[in-house]
Amino acid sequence: MVLGLLSLAGTIPMTATSVLGLQEKAETTRSNGTQAEWKTEKCHMRCRPTARTPEDRKEVFANNQIVLRDGKLLVQTSEYKGKPNHPFSGYYLPYPDSNFEGLVSTISDSPPQLNWIYLHTGTWHICHGLRMEAERGLPGPWGARVCADGEKRFLMENWEGFLALETDEPGLWNLCFDRYDDGLRGKVKGNQRTVELELIREEMQS
Repeated sequence: MVLGLLSLAGTIPMTATSVLGLQEKAETTRSNGTQAEWKTEKCHMRCRPTARTPEDRKEVFANNQIVLRDGKLLVQTSEYKGKPNHPFSGYYLPYPDSNFEGLVSTISDSPPQLNWIYLHTGTWHICHGLRMEAERGLPGPWGARVCADGEKRFLMENWEGFLALETDEPGLWNLCFDRYDDGLRGKVKGNQRTVELELIREEMQS
């Protein structure tokens, strides 16, 4: 994972000392207990519509994958017929010089690079990028809701305010965060549709 950590600080590769510092933070997180341990294990991210979703969209959005492309996190539905996209493959990591947890994901398999996941404050899209890009938006806090049945769901700023926003490409929807709980007021154009989502942690096959 050392190679991946080189992409987290910015466009200039991190020094060996910086890489070791991030690794030590991850190890400290692991040592805090079983709940912290699963947070540091790489996982995929899937989504499903909330109970309030109109019936005509529930089937389309059942158990879809979250993928990364062109600096954004996207919901990929079964209608998508384009080129393969890189699936979210990440974990929680203490965000540098902060008191909260961030979220990282690989952006490719070769080379194995990591990006921070952050909220773009101009569009409310969930995006990915180097640390210098993440700090132009909100890189956290990211959290988790552990349900009674063991299911683990992603939180941002301690709640589930995630929405899918329709794009012009069939089968791909922007993953957004409805930070002010107003349905992305001013960010939805014309007849764009939105769907409320729950983001679910999916363990990766070993």
